[in-house]
Amino acid sequence: MSIGVADERSVGGVPGRRMSLRDGEWLSCDHIRVVGPLAGVTAPVIRETLIALHRQHPEHGSVCRLDRASRRWVPQSSAEYAYLTNTDVEVLDWPEPGTPEAVAVAAARAAGERVGTAPHEVATAEALREALIALELGDRPLKVLVCGDFVGIRMSHAIGDGQVFNSLATEIFGAGAAGRAPRLPFPRPTRLPLARASLRFFGRAPRRALTLLRTPRPVLPQPAGNEPRRAWQPEVCATYARSDTGTLGAVRKWRDAHLPGTSIAALLFAATTPAFEACGLRPDGAGLMILFDARRYLGRGATVDGNFSPGEYLVPASTLDPQAIHGVMNAMVESGWPLASLALRDVYALRPGARHVPGPTRVRVQSSPALTLTHIGRLDERYGGLPWACVPENRMVLSAPTPAGPEAVTVTFAELAGVLHLNLTFHRSTFDEKAMRRVAELICADPVGLIEERSPS
Repeated sequence: MSIGVADERSVGGVPGRRMSLRDGEWLSCDHIRVVGPLAGVTAPVIRETLIALHRQHPEHGSVCRLDRASRRWVPQSSAEYAYLTNTDVEVLDWPEPGTPEAVAVAAARAAGERVGTAPHEVATAEALREALIALELGDRPLKVLVCGDFVGIRMSHAIGDGQVFNSLATEIFGAGAAGRAPRLPFPRPTRLPLARASLRFFGRAPRRALTLLRTPRPVLPQPAGNEPRRAWQPEVCATYARSDTGTLGAVRKWRDAHLPGTSIAALLFAATTPAFEACGLRPDGAGLMILFDARRYLGRGATVDGNFSPGEYLVPASTLDPQAIHGVMNAMVESGWPLASLALRDVYALRPGARHVPGPTRVRVQSSPALTLTHIGRLDERYGGLPWACVPENRMVLSAPTPAGPEAVTVTFAELAGVLHLNLTFHRSTFDEKAMRRVAELICADPVGLIEERSPS
């Protein structure tokens, strides 16, 4: 199934390349990543990296103009793109010069040696993240901000999902500092990936298609219409926490002793609900929205440059039980529903008016977090090679993907050098920021304790 054609390619005045339906449906969402402290990653170096990427791959979405109205990637001339990198890559002037904060930060940076993560580094990373949240991409596919030893990027989700984003972001951050040309994450993507994956999975065992049709799919619950509501407007916010170096090791040791075979993702997901409840935030419904990378259905070596990771709503016997969560996740993969979801999303995008759904303007007075969970896994292969200016346990990896709605909370788990990096993204116009920060701290401090305390067994 191929919906989305690379039809017209040019640099001057020609419409450009039409994005796939699947990628176009992500235009309202962006990726945000902040990392640091790094050495030698400056705004001029990143500009040169992007110019080199454009020179090698001028038709890739990351270096094209984004025409949102027609959903096209419009190539740009070398001169035009080089000029635009001056505003695509900027230095965040924080703190404001002359303020007491600026004096304190300058003194801390001049001190040189780091013992742990200094307060000014945390403040710098968070200021960079907030600045990126406030940025609007407009017709640009991505923008980069540099502040001190930290660098951040905001990239349109239409370029690709987390796999593409993490690969491309680390190339933009690290290639120039390493003295080499940037590489696209998937230089030769598989043609017709959804059709190939579907034929490979269902064609080898046709009974799977019949089983899929007979398997009821959990329905995302909708709030009752008679619940009190108030006026609402979006105000994206994020919070970040990082575990100690031994936390994930303790989780794996506990897993091997008590729940062998259960995935680390399921264990961390099971720790999430009790952390929210401990902070007075009872998650909505009996299920969890979990992202699945559908590349697993392609053959070895096959790649997808774009969006190929649908979200699936799962209802385990208990959101507190790691084995129950692990079981429904495996069942979802074995059913092939992620492939069906990708196809259904393409079909939905063809419906008249599907592109013009107005955003919500009201939210429930008693809001409940609607959780979307994603476990990125180990980032060492991509992020480990960046020019870090600190020991591994002091690295910071912040993110802020666009929340799916007024009550949506995206919880992102990632592991780097044995440390758990946890990010929560939500709307501060819906939820209390301090409560969300406490949720992240609880999960990072003792996920096993949260599981044991609330486990139904």
